[in-house]
Amino acid sequence: MGSTNTRAVALDDGAAALGCSGARTVQGQALAIPATQLPAPDPAGPSDASVFQVSYDVSTGSGTLARVPLVVGDGGVPRLLAPLWDAAAVLAATPPAARHIFTSHPDGAQSGATVPFEWARLALSQRAALDRPPGGTAADGFGPDRVAWLRGERALEGSTLRRRTGLLGDAVHGTPLYLGAGLNLFGDAAYAAFLARTLRRAPAVYLGANDGMLHAFDAGTGAELFAYVPALLVPVLNALPDPGYTHRAYVDGPLAAGEALIRGAWRSVLLGTPGAGGRGMFALDVTDPAAFDAGLGALWEFTERDDAAVGHVMQPAQVARLKLRTRNGTPEYRHFAVTGNGVNGQDGNGALFLLALDRLPAERWRLDSNYYRLDTPAVEAALPAGLGAPALVTGAGHVLRHAYAGDLQGRLWRFDFTRNAPWRGNPAMQPVFIARDATGRRQPITQPPKIVHAEGGGYLLLFGTGSLYGRAERDPARFVPQSYYAVYDDPAAPAPGAPLGRADLVDRRVDGAAGDADFVVTGRPAAFGAGDRAKGWYLDFADGAVSGERSLVAGALADGKLVFSTVVPGSDPCADSASRTYVLDALAGFPVDGGGNAQAGGVTGLLSPGPIHGAPLILPGPRTRTTRDPAGRVSVARDTAIVHFTEGGLATDSSSASWPAGRLSWREVANWRQLHRAATQAGRP
Repeated sequence: MGSTNTRAVALDDGAAALGCSGARTVQGQALAIPATQLPAPDPAGPSDASVFQVSYDVSTGSGTLARVPLVVGDGGVPRLLAPLWDAAAVLAATPPAARHIFTSHPDGAQSGATVPFEWARLALSQRAALDRPPGGTAADGFGPDRVAWLRGERALEGSTLRRRTGLLGDAVHGTPLYLGAGLNLFGDAAYAAFLARTLRRAPAVYLGANDGMLHAFDAGTGAELFAYVPALLVPVLNALPDPGYTHRAYVDGPLAAGEALIRGAWRSVLLGTPGAGGRGMFALDVTDPAAFDAGLGALWEFTERDDAAVGHVMQPAQVARLKLRTRNGTPEYRHFAVTGNGVNGQDGNGALFLLALDRLPAERWRLDSNYYRLDTPAVEAALPAGLGAPALVTGAGHVLRHAYAGDLQGRLWRFDFTRNAPWRGNPAMQPVFIARDATGRRQPITQPPKIVHAEGGGYLLLFGTGSLYGRAERDPARFVPQSYYAVYDDPAAPAPGAPLGRADLVDRRVDGAAGDADFVVTGRPAAFGAGDRAKGWYLDFADGAVSGERSLVAGALADGKLVFSTVVPGSDPCADSASRTYVLDALAGFPVDGGGNAQAGGVTGLLSPGPIHGAPLILPGPRTRTTRDPAGRVSVARDTAIVHFTEGGLATDSSSASWPAGRLSWREVANWRQLHRAATQAGRP
């Protein structure tokens, strides 16, 4: 479909690296899972965590996924052991006929049905697309061979079809997703049966790759459990086996998982996107990945053909339970995939989508019936638009109450779902903050905020600014200052007359130059909250117009500390980016001293020579009790190791926290029974 978007962003599909000399295998994203979340006994043996590590070479279009045990030695120094398995090697030894590869049927009575990715089982339109060369319109008779090649058959490589170095494609932007047992969210009998079922399944690791597939691997052995080819990509798969193939993105977007009640049964759901490979997303039933076709299979795909506002979704979606309405005194709930529309939607605007997970496969997408769209129109004609990933706030029964998401025009939006569908208009949706640099230029927000509870009620929303969607944004001439923000918002308070801005926040100044090994952070202490209090804090990255430093990935929280990394592209578009790691007290915005206290004048922003891949691994250490002080108080202290995965290996940091042990104080409540009874009765409907 043609696009009317005149503010489109040039996306990085990985091909830009081919223009640089010395193309090589590079480290991709890494996912670290603490040993406490892995099943026992762990085939990796005694370890503190397992790292699922991606590497790839765009010059050959090949990739790997390895499981590497991590142990923390004396002094808290982590080290990686020998890989337990390499999924690419396991896949290479798997006969093509033994692979379980599926897609969705797009046509006729079978529309939406999950079918094997085999020539005889594909729809006529899919076979027609695969039976012609790239750019051609006439059939050439090689369709069955192309499908066999995509399934892993190598007999025709080097003659009529492209020669490969491996079957697993490169995952330039793909991040592994680990899914083990269920989340244990509810207590009813149906959910308990579902949870028991998930405890018996083999944990799986999911990865999208530019071989056109979403892969599910057994986390214990590395064997492929199944693969899924999004139907929206089938029309362009004929380019992959072509001897003249030039790199492009296919399944190169983020993954997410959740649980949903679908057609009367609880299911584990995976949400995936092609990223730069296409406009849209897909949902799969992964309750039993070892028997994918015995479950519901592919739940649906949602593309620009279903709604023109859908763009390239570059951040993960989420599964949420929403209350639609109350009928005859009974609330009605439904589970949705909640996602921003991404970048380069056809109309150039932003939108939040809610896509019903229980939509029937053959059912057409219908606005305000099985999906909802909450539009966030662009206001700056010269700037690209598009809404990023939301962060969700849930209440009783894990029902969604509010969502926060940022857009490319610097607006942080709040969406209110406490009322009935369709949740549009003011005050159901409104921008609560606009990010601008010191000169007033808008700063793009491409990550979901982290949310912490503020003292006295409300939330503090933590997020950074900046984007890096294409090679053009590595051009030093286009560098602009970016920042990190902590913004206060209280959904229960009266709506403000206008969105907040940096003038409503207190600054956290970085003392240092762009090339310094780390920074000193200064500023005045402040109380944040309602009334005349400050509405948060901000930190401008040092010499941002020179270094290009920006924040692309959501931070992590540990013991009240905010941990986030930034990208420092530098002046050479072909050179590896550097990175920095910041550890700040989430509420105060200052670095933390050895005693776990936020202090102005503390040091953070550690510079690393290569890019950081994936979220940090947070490894809390053992708790230790101090001796009693003269007042008889005892404190508990804990050191937390923070491990980052960089091109050059492991980078470590640490954070300390302490808190009083035991009972802080007590008072006698003589009428507690009456108070308890009154509270119980007040809570009844």
